[in-house]
Amino acid sequence: MFLFVTEVSTKDFISLYIVKPTIIMASIVLLAEIGVRFLPKLQDYVLISSGTLLASTAIAIHSSLEYLLFFLFFPIMISIFYFQYKKLLYAILNTAIAIAFLFTNIESMHQGMSTVGLLSMICILTAYSCIAFGTIARGREVLMHLRTSYESNQELLVRNIVMDKLAKTDALTDTYNHMAYHEFKDNLVEQADNGRISLHLAILDIDNFKLINDTYGHKAGDVVLRKVASIARSKTGSNDIVARYGGEEFVLLFAEKSFQEVYDIVEEIRTSIAATKHEALKSLTVTVSIGLNPYFPGMGKEAFFQGADAALYEAKHSGKNRTVIAASAQVE
Repeated sequence: MFLFVTEVSTKDFISLYIVKPTIIMASIVLLAEIGVRFLPKLQDYVLISSGTLLASTAIAIHSSLEYLLFFLFFPIMISIFYFQYKKLLYAILNTAIAIAFLFTNIESMHQGMSTVGLLSMICILTAYSCIAFGTIARGREVLMHLRTSYESNQELLVRNIVMDKLAKTDALTDTYNHMAYHEFKDNLVEQADNGRISLHLAILDIDNFKLINDTYGHKAGDVVLRKVASIARSKTGSNDIVARYGGEEFVLLFAEKSFQEVYDIVEEIRTSIAATKHEALKSLTVTVSIGLNPYFPGMGKEAFFQGADAALYEAKHSGKNRTVIAASAQVE
């Protein structure tokens, strides 16, 4: 476009307005690339300085085109994206120095623009800088609001998780409570009915627990409950559910395990409990009786529980400290 409004010959035009500025700008870009690579902590300042030098070069080459002075505002605009006041101030300082240098050292520009024109450029630069400061201030305000909202949501989420855990946890034994057991059982039975998982239920009851409370006190009974629950949790997997059903009775839901695997785990729990001595009982041991029932599609929640409960009743009345399999079970 400049070629159509200038009287310079084509040869001089190519030399003065293409070759020379291209070499200068390529050198600036090369220095910027080196600065970005070897001064990573200062790369933002390197880019701002490079933008100012490139704009100054274009203005110096075409000094008669006053509107090119607006190129000097680009580094200020770029600095806004960093949302940091110090980088904006650095860009404004760069622009001010560039304007002062251009008007002091380029005679055609100094003579071509009046004092009013120069003051107008300074006013525009000041106004543009104020807008930039306002943009950053608003952006930082929005960012702070988003961060506060995010942190509040995170705190609320954590609080809800904690409250949900407390609502589903038995405070004494740190296992799931009666309500949580029914919630998990309903969901797992639905999946088992659809054939997506295998499911087993074991009901565990501490033998002669009333005698323990009567002889050693309820505090000792609580110690025994916690220990039994701890052993049960340590022997089960991440997909298994251990819950306190009520009193001295626990329920265990096993998902994604074969009947033999479940039976072996249940027996390991029973034998581990029987081998554990309790200081609260003067180093005596306790035993548990267990009823085990596998779930078959279509069995239903009630039959599932009643089968395990009937097996537990049989274990209690046939000598205790044993695991009895429900009558309807088919060993794999």
